[in-house]
Amino acid sequence: MTKALTLALAAGGLQAVWVADPAWACGCGAMIPGSGGTMSVAREEAVVEFDGTTEDVVMRFSTQSNVTDAAWVMPVPAPATAKLANVSLFGDLAFAEEPVPAVHHYFWPHLGGSTGDYGAVAGGAMDGAPRQPAVQVLSDQQIGEFEVANLASTDPEALGDWLNQHGFTLKAGTASRLAAYTSQGWKFVAVRLATGSTADLNGILDPISLSFPTKTAVYPMRLSAGATTPQNVEVSVLAPHRMDATSTPVADQPETSTFGDWIDLSDFGPSSTTLASGRMFLTVYDASFNQPSLITQDYTFAPAASDWVQHSTYDQEELLAWLGIPAYLIVLLVLPAGLALAGRWVWRRRAPRNPAGSPPPPDHLSVRTQ
Repeated sequence: MTKALTLALAAGGLQAVWVADPAWACGCGAMIPGSGGTMSVAREEAVVEFDGTTEDVVMRFSTQSNVTDAAWVMPVPAPATAKLANVSLFGDLAFAEEPVPAVHHYFWPHLGGSTGDYGAVAGGAMDGAPRQPAVQVLSDQQIGEFEVANLASTDPEALGDWLNQHGFTLKAGTASRLAAYTSQGWKFVAVRLATGSTADLNGILDPISLSFPTKTAVYPMRLSAGATTPQNVEVSVLAPHRMDATSTPVADQPETSTFGDWIDLSDFGPSSTTLASGRMFLTVYDASFNQPSLITQDYTFAPAASDWVQHSTYDQEELLAWLGIPAYLIVLLVLPAGLALAGRWVWRRRAPRNPAGSPPPPDHLSVRTQ
């Protein structure tokens, strides 16, 4: 359990975080590292499973870190429950998304092989009155070595104060980014290391799953605007049908999917226990954001007009054959014989029918009379 839930503490795909000025992470949340070190996340991966009423989102991150303490906050549209996810899920999905060959046939044999081209409680004081609670703790649970709380607030300043008082030290300016979600009635999942935890925050971190009710499949991204380095996010959406991205993080930069096909989660074995079972459509979006400050929206997804299948391909050359026999051999054997037969036929057609010295044919048309 030493790495369990540690991805939550590194969430957001943050490329470089300095303790002196903790930055908002990209993607799904805000990272607040502890004192005395740095943390970086090279890539953020998420699997969003949506059945029309409930969303399960599984997240995984690869980090380089020398901190021993960290915390994380993620906005969600409704109170969420957290649990561990199977570490092999992302490997299974990667196998399902492997490129397929685009076969190019060639006639004559040549040297060489195939070629590849992939293609959180505080309130505002008023007139000297005691500060009133403005943040609700909807639930509080401990999973492994981490404490997970669901928070509700419509006051971003109060929420920021609560987080600062409970070990989630935020930098100046975070209230405006929190307001993007408090104004819409969103909730917040706050995760931090429990007292005495020895969890390792360096390396490939174990995935965590959050589940919450929602009418729209969503992956939060608006907090990413505070990141100071390029962000790379891959979101894989599992649903009863292909899913289109109806909104993307940068409003004027629409994105297209990189993969889409039916998969059977029962083939995954234990790794699919976090998600639903059976046959579902997997749609994948993979994007890089070189200017995070341009991010103003979340990912939202809706069923596409059709379940069209999409795969990455790589070039593969194959020798042209018929019934297992190389076509060039067939040509080399059949062509000479065909030419010989054709020549013989031509010769016979042109040969004279009445060679010299042969008797003339009988005159069947003459009639003898007496």
